[in-house]
Amino acid sequence: MPTATRMLKQLEGKSVVTRRRSPHDERQVLIRLTQEGAEHLAVMRARLRARQYAALSQFTPQEQHVLAAQLHRLAGLINETLPRAAGSAADEG
Repeated sequence: MPTATRMLKQLEGKSVVTRRRSPHDERQVLIRLTQEGAEHLAVMRARLRARQYAALSQFTPQEQHVLAAQLHRLAGLINETLPRAAGSAADEG
């Protein structure tokens, strides 16, 4: 069984998502986050933000500024190495 299908079945079993076939194309499966899933996601995001804040508070404001600049630089370098989609706006310019 493909990994994505297995993961979705587990999430569905925990009432995090619902799955149903597309009424327009039986090959497609539509996935929707449940209210319970949305609440769980909100809690997880809040916990992650709290951990990030605690970690970043260990840096001085100047160190935070340098860190942010370096992370932006790293993200730019990574984006430069990604293959471009055919016909994308970046390729047209």
